[in-house]
Amino acid sequence: MCDLFALSAAQHYTAATSLPLFAVRGRQNVHGWGIGFFRHRVPVVEKSGDQVFADGRLHVAFQRLARVVNSPIILAHIRYKTSGQVDECHAHPFVLPFWGQSWIFAHNGKAPAIEPYVSSHTPVLEAASDSARTFEFLRDYFADAEPRRPKTPFDVILREALVQLLQLYPGKYNFLLTNGQVIWAFTNHRQFLMLKGSEKLEDALLLTTIEEGLSSENWQKLAAGEGRGGRLLLIAGGDLVLSADLLP
Repeated sequence: MCDLFALSAAQHYTAATSLPLFAVRGRQNVHGWGIGFFRHRVPVVEKSGDQVFADGRLHVAFQRLARVVNSPIILAHIRYKTSGQVDECHAHPFVLPFWGQSWIFAHNGKAPAIEPYVSSHTPVLEAASDSARTFEFLRDYFADAEPRRPKTPFDVILREALVQLLQLYPGKYNFLLTNGQVIWAFTNHRQFLMLKGSEKLEDALLLTTIEEGLSSENWQKLAAGEGRGGRLLLIAGGDLVLSADLLP
């Protein structure tokens, strides 16, 4: 199954140590990779349908990006296909605009029920996968809510959107969503592992779905929760500011 990575800090960081470790430990995911970040509030995503680790070596482009990307927030995804094709188009992350901003989204899960979803807004993502449809569903919910409820806090709309998503399209969802200032994370089937103040990796907040973490340090487990609809996280700078059950 796909794996996710995020770095979040109050200042610009590279992930030259943790990103290669993420790729090596997630090397069983053989259907593509991607790295997303913001440069001057503009989303930048580089991705590939190639294996991130093959013949004992990291993909050359992934290794280069790990050295040079310098941003307060960095997302990465390595893919194991559950729907869609194996190509750059279907690799994550994806980008869509809503709520007056651009957002980067990466997903890990399996939700075939949402694959037939047809978005009522533009643009639409070219990828034919449950991940692309999930991102469009969330974007559409915000787009429909914004004219009617412009002063409603973002987190209220997001919670509503997730409850609707799970009711209408049951499945296994696990994603990262960022506007370059904060990271929202959600899971209803896997745990995230979090580390702050690493002595071996970057001194930032690190988040991953790799089961053993990326180092031998004490990674905190943030489980999906039992029977509560999933767990919603909010990360700002180097801090976890929200970790709550999503109540159906």
